[in-house]
Amino acid sequence: MEIRIKAILTSISTVINPWGERLVKLEFSEERELPGPMVIQKGRGSELAKEIVPVISQVLRSMPGFSGGKVRVPRLTIYLYEDEWDKMYEKPNINDTVEIIVSKGKLEIRRE
Repeated sequence: MEIRIKAILTSISTVINPWGERLVKLEFSEERELPGPMVIQKGRGSELAKEIVPVISQVLRSMPGFSGGKVRVPRLTIYLYEDEWDKMYEKPNINDTVEIIVSKGKLEIRRE
């Protein structure tokens, strides 16, 4: 059995561990569609509800972090020591898309 996740590198930051060593933190997230607003009514459909649903949808899209009807869900965080980060030949950039593959006790990250 194999699990494949398409993810985007959303953050690269530096943190310091309890021993004072600098680490590079890479955060990968998956973009997911936001479900539309749900209106539950008793009886027959209400004209008011039919008019309100598009307005609510527009308000949700205009909110920070919810633009385009998508939200980013954290999927994987990797910490590398600075020397490990420096050894990387091709360093990833923010918004790079990768495929995360989990299979048979192995984790693999491939740049798309």
